[in-house]
Amino acid sequence: MQLKPTFILLGLSILFTNCKQQDEVHVEASDNQVHGRLEISNHNSEKGELFNLLKEKDSLMFELSYNQLDTSILEELATDDIEFYHDQGGATYTKEDFINGMKSLGNLSYKARRELVQGSIEVFPMHKNGELYAAILKGEHAFYAKEPNEKPEYLTSTAKYSILWILVDGEWKMSRIYSYDHQSPSN
Repeated sequence: MQLKPTFILLGLSILFTNCKQQDEVHVEASDNQVHGRLEISNHNSEKGELFNLLKEKDSLMFELSYNQLDTSILEELATDDIEFYHDQGGATYTKEDFINGMKSLGNLSYKARRELVQGSIEVFPMHKNGELYAAILKGEHAFYAKEPNEKPEYLTSTAKYSILWILVDGEWKMSRIYSYDHQSPSN
């Protein structure tokens, strides 16, 4: 069977037109995609509510347990199998060890204080079959020391951190915490 040149040209014309239309659709879709995934920010209300909720829990956890040395909040916010990884202090694998680590801040020769770097928090919701089951919160913070003398409080380090928050019986709990890239201040 021999194809006539007119049919070949018509077929190629349709093929190229279709490819061009697909490219245009792909370009439009890629404006809303990150690495081939739809950007979750399209779900602004869910992400906004989740951002505010987890930022509040993050602030509460650090203010009470780190700044005020009241670790009772950790009983509520940490899973029983919480793991904490620190790039300079090693890892803890139980809730008890994690809480004891926070309590040990009271044994320092100075008063430690943690402060969030404003605007650094990001929250990334995680879904399975359309159902929200976890979220990753990441941010940056600075650590300060106030010695028991008249010396003013001073910066001791900055760091980045990420927390895997999971839903457990309808409550958000910290499951994995990573504290990394600790930097001493430049002199």
